[in-house]
Amino acid sequence: MGKKKSDMPEDVNKELESPKFGKPTEITASGYVLDINEKDSKVDIQTYEPISGTTILEGLSISKKIKLNDLEKGTVYEFKLDELKAPLSKKTIEYLKEQGITMDAIIQFELKETKIIDENSEDV
Repeated sequence: MGKKKSDMPEDVNKELESPKFGKPTEITASGYVLDINEKDSKVDIQTYEPISGTTILEGLSISKKIKLNDLEKGTVYEFKLDELKAPLSKKTIEYLKEQGITMDAIIQFELKETKIIDENSEDV
């Protein structure tokens, strides 16, 4: 009988569930809001430039300075994001590799600021 996926070593599981993030790095990117989840106060955005290898960031936490009602889907924004990185231990990296997952860190983003930059919108 093979190992079940639920047989993850406890220390690996703990590291994945409670990552230890370092100091945030600020990233500025332009793009637009794809979806707004008012219940969880989270947003999905798409950026024009890849961030950490992707252009779609889902389930972003938002700063208390941002009001969800002020965000508009499809409007072009300049986003200021905090990138938080938690490097994984060699043991966790090896375990994930055995599971077919290539990952050496957990990365989390928080949306800090937004500024509308859609030059095509004109005041009437």
